[in-house]
Amino acid sequence: MPIDPRDATELSTWERWIAHAGYVSEGVLYLLIGTFALLATLDTSQRPKGPQGVLIRLNLTAPGKLFLVAVALGLASFVTWQLLIAIRDPGHRRERGQRSRQIIRLGHLLNGALHSVLVIEAMRILFGFGGSAGSERTQKEWIARAFGMPLGRYAVGIVGIGISLYGLYQWYRAVTRDKDSRVDLTRTRLRPIMDAFGMFGLLSRGVLFAVIGIYLTRAAWRGHPQYAVGLASALGTLRQQPYGEWVLGTVAVGLMTYGLLQIIKEPYRRLRDS
Repeated sequence: MPIDPRDATELSTWERWIAHAGYVSEGVLYLLIGTFALLATLDTSQRPKGPQGVLIRLNLTAPGKLFLVAVALGLASFVTWQLLIAIRDPGHRRERGQRSRQIIRLGHLLNGALHSVLVIEAMRILFGFGGSAGSERTQKEWIARAFGMPLGRYAVGIVGIGISLYGLYQWYRAVTRDKDSRVDLTRTRLRPIMDAFGMFGLLSRGVLFAVIGIYLTRAAWRGHPQYAVGLASALGTLRQQPYGEWVLGTVAVGLMTYGLLQIIKEPYRRLRDS
């Protein structure tokens, strides 16, 4: 899609900086999650780690603390960029009134809200207020509270279905040209390799979100929050399946691939289409 000159000038320098920093930090987080999941396939005494577990692990050493600060700042940039798209939508001012664009902006708002939880958790860990790997227990407590509200089970079920559909959307992006809609890879000879990595990474990410969504929907259907799983437990569930070590290892490498590609493709990202 050709970029209208009036839209191309709407992104300021600081907006571009926070966008790039945010996407790189998202890539780093997925790279770490995939790495710890792969290590869990090699050592059965280890459990796969979700985002909070990764942040806690980073905080255990002095170099890790500095890395945690960098990741937290990067994720804060990512949240800021997602909220900018949701509220002001820089680069799409002529399309803001369209129904399809409003749905996309709502998705960015939810994405920013979810990642803001990670920023808060990173700050809690850095200042000594966090550090226990009880994120999934907290998640189940929130789901239990939601069940106690009018229509709470229906709301949780809708969220679960939405997460599952988001997983399916990752598969759609993997097998179509949509995975290239936000980057311009015509300037690199590595495009075939990056396309292959992008497909593998999105398929793995789709599996993960589909598992989380299915279990959350199941929790709403049965009215019991214990059926819900977070990212770490979703990875653990994959390991419990037939040939589970291979399944988990494949998804882990896919998450690492997705994270690495998020970092590598930054010079080619078209922020106007974010």
